[in-house]
Amino acid sequence: MFQRFRFCVALLVLFVPVVQAESASIELLERMSQAAKQLNYEGVFAYQSGNTFQSVRIYHRNDNGNESERLVSLNGSAREVLRSNDTVTCINPDGKQVNVSQRPLGRGFPSDLPRRLRSATPFYELKLGVEDRIAGKLTQRLDIKPVDSYRYGYRLWMDKETDLLLKSELIGENNEVLETFEFTDIETGIEIADAELAPQMSGNEMIWHRTEPGEMTTQDLVAFSHWQAKWLPDGFTLVAHQNRLRANNGAHVEQRVYSDGLSSVSVFIEKIRAQHNHFHGGSHMGAVNAFGSVIHAHFITVVGEVPAVTVEKIGAAIEYAGPEPR
Repeated sequence: MFQRFRFCVALLVLFVPVVQAESASIELLERMSQAAKQLNYEGVFAYQSGNTFQSVRIYHRNDNGNESERLVSLNGSAREVLRSNDTVTCINPDGKQVNVSQRPLGRGFPSDLPRRLRSATPFYELKLGVEDRIAGKLTQRLDIKPVDSYRYGYRLWMDKETDLLLKSELIGENNEVLETFEFTDIETGIEIADAELAPQMSGNEMIWHRTEPGEMTTQDLVAFSHWQAKWLPDGFTLVAHQNRLRANNGAHVEQRVYSDGLSSVSVFIEKIRAQHNHFHGGSHMGAVNAFGSVIHAHFITVVGEVPAVTVEKIGAAIEYAGPEPR
């Protein structure tokens, strides 16, 4: 992670400041992670990705180590997300089924991003940036640059008083801002009543259980070994798997999720059926890239908030490792 210097004199002069700067960045990241988990706060943040704009109200409470959170959409379709520790429930009251590949309401909200960053730091370089004001508060910027071309970078702004994340930008190639999350109003250190964390909507629910990279056991991986990714970026591991999905035409679909802790990619595997259309090659929408192909009489779709080269290389490396059909 640290730059290597050839000459001993240069090493003696420059290495200590580099180490100190890296250490300060990691310490700031750790404080940000703890603030997002431990603080009580209520606020409104804006989230923009391409032409998509969301305004979301968030309530977060830590009660003796137990985290509770509620997010409510303030524009567009009515939606609500509830979190109790690592269990996330998405409520969609308009009667439509929630798409399993749909990006969560207010993705990037402050309690989730530090959690993902903490496990991903070996694959990103951290550097302190300049101070700025966000939502009326003085902040410290932290720049997060990937060590390779297979993932995006971030710029983060933390409240200098509380260390809470108040703004983030997803950075693509050529320093392009792909997504932005930013608080417009925030109160910390306040009482959050039970009623503010209780669901106010009713409708279709989908429940997720969050996992960390590497939490799936070897036994889990063997059980799901009919399809394998023979190439993944360094640090990416299988973190989730499900095969109970149904496509619009009723076909069985398997989903595998790979992540380095911060960036993630989903691989969808669906058996080819008659009168069945599927896209081939690359596609993108905002920061999300996709790649479609046909392997062993199955449609393979790789989707992720990563550069196009990443989904293409993973898509080309998917192989069938199960028994031949009789």
